[in-house]
Amino acid sequence: MTVRRAVHADAAALSAIHGRSFDDGWTTADFETWLARPEAIAMVAGDTGIIAFGLALEAGADAELLTIATDPQSRQTGLGRQIFRALDAEALNRGLERWVLEVACNNLPAIGLYKSSGFVEIGVRKAYYRTRDGRVDALVMSRKVGPVSGQDDA
Repeated sequence: MTVRRAVHADAAALSAIHGRSFDDGWTTADFETWLARPEAIAMVAGDTGIIAFGLALEAGADAELLTIATDPQSRQTGLGRQIFRALDAEALNRGLERWVLEVACNNLPAIGLYKSSGFVEIGVRKAYYRTRDGRVDALVMSRKVGPVSGQDDA
């Protein structure tokens, strides 16, 4: 599977995947804005079209993971992990020190990915995400940038 940096022309594909992955999907214009920022770190995966992506921002010495998504038909294939590793390599290349993210407490596949990638829970943001059924808490997680000892290599 080819992984590369995302470009402006990818915004519509990212929006489509995001919309199929989250209750409150981001628009093409949202992605165009994020991708135009010099502090953006964005990677996409796919051989004939984009089927997964991740987007992070430099925030001081931190890399803030904003979103990572895989097209529903391609989930449970390791693409999320592959995308995160590409983001992590770029964050390391930029000299960043720590990853920070928020994840919905009911998003068990994502929490599993993050824990197996070395993230630990550092807090909770109550009623952080708006969903079709109301609101859900976010776990705040963190880990150092770069390879983590004992990280799941599957």
